[in-house]
Formats: sequence, structure tokens, C-alpha cells
Amino acid sequence: MIQHLTEALVPLLSLILLGAILGRKTDFFDGKALAGLVTTVGIPALLLHSVLSMDMDIFGMGALVGITVAWLVVMAMVTALLLTLAGLPVRSYLPALVHPNTGNMGIPVCFALFGPQSLGLAVVISSVIQVSHFTLGIGCLSGRFSIRAMLKNGPVLALIAGAFLLATNIRPPGPVMITLDMLGSITVPIMLMLLGSSIANLRLSGARDMLRPLVFSLYRPLGGLALAWVLLLIWPLSAMEAQVFLIQCAMPVAVMSYVLSVRYQGPSQEIALTIPMSLLVSLGIAVIFALFA
Repeated sequence: MIQHLTEALVPLLSLILLGAILGRKTDFFDGKALAGLVTTVGIPALLLHSVLSMDMDIFGMGALVGITVAWLVVMAMVTALLLTLAGLPVRSYLPALVHPNTGNMGIPVCFALFGPQSLGLAVVISSVIQVSHFTLGIGCLSGRFSIRAMLKNGPVLALIAGAFLLATNIRPPGPVMITLDMLGSITVPIMLMLLGSSIANLRLSGARDMLRPLVFSLYRPLGGLALAWVLLLIWPLSAMEAQVFLIQCAMPVAVMSYVLSVRYQGPSQEIALTIPMSLLVSLGIAVIFALFA
């Protein structure tokens, strides 16, 4: 189990480290061109390919979808209230603190902890959270909540197209799927290297600059886990569904939150610092599950 966790994490951490080195030694990541490429081409291709590759009965997982939506709503309300009380801009921080890294982090961790039978459940939870991240999350960051603006968003269009094709049992030809796979494959490596570059070039003036990311890094996994546990008291799931749900809700700040923060002029430096710190907290939770669950 620990070996599976290591195999899932080492590639991610290696790409972050590579990005940090290249960010210090080269100008590869200067400007916003790479972030724009990822958000407009890479992510839509990755999402569309992932949705079309799913082999499961989505409509048979209503309880899991429902509790995930309920978790997102309550998590957003609680987080918005806490940010307001702290005098921080809700628009800038809410998407990162609500939406965990359930994709390239959560799915491998669930597989490592619970085996292949957990993958379908992890993907369903991740899909619901990604829909929220790429619709309400982007609307929050950009300040534009109009349906028209959201429908012009590449990731949103990819999710809508994928859901339609999946529901109608239409599968694109093989060459189209291969093209989507090739385009989507650039996404996660570039995102991780961009994150590493940003961390390497952080300008911190002292402990005060570390305090807010530290609080965020504790709140995202532990707050998400606590809320998931409370919801499970009133919304029963099967043992496997409950375990996967708890782990997915305890994942760290998503790397995508950093990319979107760069794209929409959010607090990208703080988000970049929060991601690896919250990753450590999530790993601690995963190890506890591995030892005692």
C-alpha cells in the first residue's frame, strides 16, 4: 500500500522539482503563454478524453453524486463565511479552498489505499468537483457568472460535450480519441512544472508571508475531511463509497487552482505555496488511512 502511494507521488513531486530547477535556470515559464495553452487546449482535451473513456453507470451512483454536491455547497458556504470574517476577498480564495485535487492526486491515492474497485467511485467524485471548479470556480475568479461566459469556457464545453456523448452512447473515431489523448497528455506535466517554477521564484519577506498559506494548507484537507465525516452521519453510503469520499474530500489544494489563479490575476503566489504544504497534510491523512482504516 505504501509502495503504491510512493509510485503515485514520486512522478508528481519530480515534475514539481524539475519545474523549480528550470524556473531558476531558464526563462521557459516566464509570462502566461504556457498557462494559457493549458487552460484553453490541454485541459479541455484531457477532460473530454477522460469523460469519453469512462466505463460505468453514472446514473447508478446518484447517492455519491448527491453527497458530493451537498459537500461542495456546504464547504463553499462555510469557507465564504470564514473568509469574510477574516477580511479576505472571497472571490480570490474560495475556489482554491473548496475544490481539492481529486484528479491527478486523489484518484491514484484511492487506488493505492483501496484497490482498483475504488477507481470508478473516485472518478465520479472527481468529475462532480471538476464540473464545479470549471464553472462556478472560474466564474468566481473571473467575476463573470453569466451562463454565456461559462459556455465560452473551454473546460466547461468539454465537460458538456463529453456528458452528451456519454449519455447518447456516441464514441468518436479512434484517431480523434488518440488526438485528444496526445493533447491532454501535455496538461499535467506542464501544470506541475509551472507550479514548481512559481514556488522556486516566490518572494517571501518573512514568517508573516507563510502564515496565511499555512492556515489554508491545514484548512483545505482537514476542513474538507471533517465536513465529509459530518455529512456521512446523515447521508449513509456503502463502506467503500464512504472511504473514497473521505479521502477525496481530504485532498490538497488543486494544482489547477494555481493555473487558474495565474490566468485570472488571483493570489497565485500564495496558492503556489499552499499546494505543497497542503499536500503534506493530505499525505499524513492518507498514511493514517493506510495504517488504521
